[in-house]
Amino acid sequence: MKLLSPQQLLLGLILGLVLALLLPALGGRQRPPGFAEVRVSTVDPYESEVLEPYGRFRDAVAAGDTATLAELASGRDFLAYRAALTLARDPALAPAARLGHYQRMLVLRLDDPLARSERRSLHLEMARVAEAAGDAAVAVASYREALPEDEAVEALKRLQTNPYRLANSFLQDRLNRLALEALGGLTAPSIEAPAHRALGEYGPALDAYERWLQEQPGNLDARFGQAWSTYYLGDLDAADSLFAALPGSNALYGRAIIANRQGNLDRAVTLLTQTGEARWLWLATGLLEARDRYQEALPIYLRLARGGSSYADDAAYRALVLAGRLGEGVAAAEAEALVPAGSFFGLKLGKGVVVPEGSTLDDVSPAALELARALIFVNDPEAAVGELLFALRQADTEPETVAIGEMLQSLGEFHRSQRAAQRFVSAGSREARTWRLAYPGAYPELVVREATGQDLEPELLWAIMRQESLFFPTAVSHANAKGLMQVIPSTWNWLADLQNEPPGDPFDPADNIRYGAYYLGFLMNYLDDDPELVVSSYNRGQGYIKRLFEGPVVGQDKDELYREIDAFETREYLQRVMVNYEIYKALYRQED
Repeated sequence: MKLLSPQQLLLGLILGLVLALLLPALGGRQRPPGFAEVRVSTVDPYESEVLEPYGRFRDAVAAGDTATLAELASGRDFLAYRAALTLARDPALAPAARLGHYQRMLVLRLDDPLARSERRSLHLEMARVAEAAGDAAVAVASYREALPEDEAVEALKRLQTNPYRLANSFLQDRLNRLALEALGGLTAPSIEAPAHRALGEYGPALDAYERWLQEQPGNLDARFGQAWSTYYLGDLDAADSLFAALPGSNALYGRAIIANRQGNLDRAVTLLTQTGEARWLWLATGLLEARDRYQEALPIYLRLARGGSSYADDAAYRALVLAGRLGEGVAAAEAEALVPAGSFFGLKLGKGVVVPEGSTLDDVSPAALELARALIFVNDPEAAVGELLFALRQADTEPETVAIGEMLQSLGEFHRSQRAAQRFVSAGSREARTWRLAYPGAYPELVVREATGQDLEPELLWAIMRQESLFFPTAVSHANAKGLMQVIPSTWNWLADLQNEPPGDPFDPADNIRYGAYYLGFLMNYLDDDPELVVSSYNRGQGYIKRLFEGPVVGQDKDELYREIDAFETREYLQRVMVNYEIYKALYRQED
């Protein structure tokens, strides 16, 4: 074993004396999860068998031993990832060597679709090194992955000499104005047409689609684009003729909305039902209900309810409501039977989620737990979490997954551990430990404190957080909503103004939970403490929900609200959050 130096020994003894004085004053407070009792050792803990590879990593970093780091990077665990990233970021290495290590790092990295910010940052790092190494192809590909960052845009303008490829890169990332500018007056109708259409410039879009069709007369994308641009320019008869010559349900949908605009409701409903697609069947019922033709809407709702689409539960409940009003007993019985147990509407009918109360899982101790505890002991929680995450990826049994997941959540990692547990819940697990991992009481001190301060139930914050970000603290949505509670920048700044403070950091869990709780408290006051209105407003906006609920169409009738919310996303959001909320209350209040 390698003995500590006299200086290290003296420092350890001093630290031990300080801790000996401080620990009694702590009044027996609980140690952080995973930490063993404090002790002073004259033996280097990295010399132990379990930490030996990390000892090699530490010594190699200190000595600049790139050969050992490269050897460690050849593995497939978290340490290999850390070694590859260390080499990739080493400015002493040649850019070409660093580029190879970046590529190795990306192979090993545990990527996540919510980690957009981190992914773009890593690709920017790699792109700069690739450019310095003279590898233009890799640099361009990496800068493309970093779009729409300003640095990536400018780099692509500099490196991509082919204007068509540059324009197409911007088009693929929905940077439509940049795509048009990149062409610089060159003709490329397959780029011009969708870019103009996305920008709402339907005249130029139609011109480009027609030029595209001169080059490729049978191209379906161009033909559909031509039909839609004609529709938006207001030439309904011409658009109908164009759609009539096209195949598929989208063409039928196009003809249906034209018929509806022309006042021919019967034709519109017929065309929509011919599509057979759930979203268009749902639209048909809405058109019928708007004309009080409930008797005709009812069989379409039942047709939807019998299907397996995400509209099925909404349709079953709406069929039940309409059948009750129309006195259709047989239809009402069928509709009620079709409302799924455990769904939002199932809760309304007393068919809620049955949450397990006990657990019979075997206690297991995967090797990753021992390594994680050792890494915590040497104050490397990042590596402990990393090793557990790599082990979680390989875990294939419920006991192993739960054991690793429980330790991860004790260390503050709730995102991937939640997803891993959810796989078993979705497959029918009746283990309470698995369910608590899938519905974690994440960041408990922060959530309870902020919920209490806003007179909220912590279970409501967890229910929303689970739906918004799946507990990923640096999540970024396509709408640029950020953090655990997924607050968009404009709302974030407004909440800061309401609290008379400069905007906090949306990626800091403490700030994000505080802002989210403050917003929920505001909504509770604004909407008379109605959780369903609050949850809907959190997603869709309080002004819209309040006007809709109190307006003449809904008339403060919740059954009408569930049907009339215009956005499918908001309807599903409300239902999922409220189911989450009930599960959280069942899981965590049964212990009180």
